[in-house]
Amino acid sequence: MITTLTRLGDSIGVQFPTSLLENLSIFENDHVEVFVVDNSIVIKRLEQRKHLTTKERIAAFGETAKPVQSSEIDWGKPQGKEIW
Repeated sequence: MITTLTRLGDSIGVQFPTSLLENLSIFENDHVEVFVVDNSIVIKRLEQRKHLTTKERIAAFGETAKPVQSSEIDWGKPQGKEIW
């Protein structure tokens, strides 16, 4: 395939036919990694990470997370015009 580089704002882009990207299972808004190997540009599709629920994200911290204090903190008597 031969294509032309195109200006996209302050960058230069290249357009790929949809059929080529579909053959590689790359779709619009997918994340890809771009790097140089032996003076060639390589574009690699990144594996999609599973969306984690809040509970799964909290569990991922394991025992490194500090427990949340549920008691109130007494800051003492007002020093100015604070309303407590």
